[in-house]
Amino acid sequence: MKKWFKHPLAYVAIILAMVCGLIFVLAAVPGFNKLPSGTQNLRVVVLDQDQSSVSKNIATHLENKLPFKMVTATSFANAKRQLNTRQAALIIQIDKGFYQRVTRGQAPKLTYTVNQSNGLLQNMVTKNVTTQVTTQVASQLTTAKVTQMLAQSTGKALMQKQQAVAKQQVKQQLQASLAKSPQLAQQPAQLKKLQQQAIARVKRQQQQRLMPQVKKQAAATAATLTGQVATTTTKLHALPTNYQYQFAPMFLNLGAYLGIMLMSLVLTLMFMSAHHVIGKWSALLAVQLNGFIGVLVAPLVTLGTLRCLISFSSSAFWQLFGVQVLFGLAVFEFTLAIAFLCGGLPSMILQLPLLVSQVVASGAIIPRPALNGFYRWLSTHTPMSQGVYSTFNALYGGANSGYTSALWWLISLSLLAVILIGWLGYCSTKTNPLSRLVPFTAGN
Repeated sequence: MKKWFKHPLAYVAIILAMVCGLIFVLAAVPGFNKLPSGTQNLRVVVLDQDQSSVSKNIATHLENKLPFKMVTATSFANAKRQLNTRQAALIIQIDKGFYQRVTRGQAPKLTYTVNQSNGLLQNMVTKNVTTQVTTQVASQLTTAKVTQMLAQSTGKALMQKQQAVAKQQVKQQLQASLAKSPQLAQQPAQLKKLQQQAIARVKRQQQQRLMPQVKKQAAATAATLTGQVATTTTKLHALPTNYQYQFAPMFLNLGAYLGIMLMSLVLTLMFMSAHHVIGKWSALLAVQLNGFIGVLVAPLVTLGTLRCLISFSSSAFWQLFGVQVLFGLAVFEFTLAIAFLCGGLPSMILQLPLLVSQVVASGAIIPRPALNGFYRWLSTHTPMSQGVYSTFNALYGGANSGYTSALWWLISLSLLAVILIGWLGYCSTKTNPLSRLVPFTAGN
């Protein structure tokens, strides 16, 4: 027993347990520090297709009251593009005819358009927003301000109906004034002034006469609106209700990342031993070829298994295969560069927290806009987020929005780093203890 505890590996095992726990706490927990306030960074597009005084007031009220980045759009096509590229989380559409339905005492219509091809939290927040908006609009329609706007609109309508009567009254008043003072007919300036006075006087008289009727009609219309808002939710990319479908992109890419990372570590150890035997560039070429084969074969197994668990078409399978191969290449070159830089196994000190941090920043749980600055940067410049969003696109729909080009950049820059590190960092002809972990002899 004493000999056992004299061996340094006994204490290395304890240290590994502590370090792994510490890495997960430090890498994952800070990613949630902007929640729930971080969801306020989600963009909600308000599209007012009615353009009436009441709908404009509703749109302004929503922009002031809802705790999100409220933006307006000039057309549904523009708003839909923002939703499809994940620049926006929701479209609130105030339908044409909103005001007419209000004045008729009918429930006005709102249309919500959502993109469910997103992470869990964003879909939950979007659903809650639609409930908040419906409540806000229903309450806003019964406020004194809306009643006043209804009164103004009703007053204008009644005044328009009374235009013929008003013109006749103005004409009569002018004729009466000319009968008293015939010389005014020869004085255009005085006649114009007299006409303006007559118009203003008739308008005041009509307003005083019609005001009780206007107030009564506006109040009656407003009273019928309590709680009456008709809503329709349109799903741009619908997601099945089963949570297997929701979490499939995250676990598919997490498993691929972890497997490829371990593959890159093993191949790095082989390179460190083999480059003394077969030459640096031959060993590096062998590493790349070995990695490429692994990246091609692994998705066929994982996607075949995934298709047994959730349903998706053959075209989606091959689109997903292309995504996984591209994602796998990016992960392989990215993790291989870090492994080469740190000499194989020691790179785990950096690789593990990077993996955990990328899971938080992937978008599968927390949407990008809700992350703090560091995790948002990590989401943009590392492979996991690009792979998760591309998987959502392949399975459920959505615009590319730069994910593919980001992966190609990662592949190119990481491959360049691997070549430079291999060229400059592995010049010694002497083997070290780490290179001997995977022995490679000429007989191999």
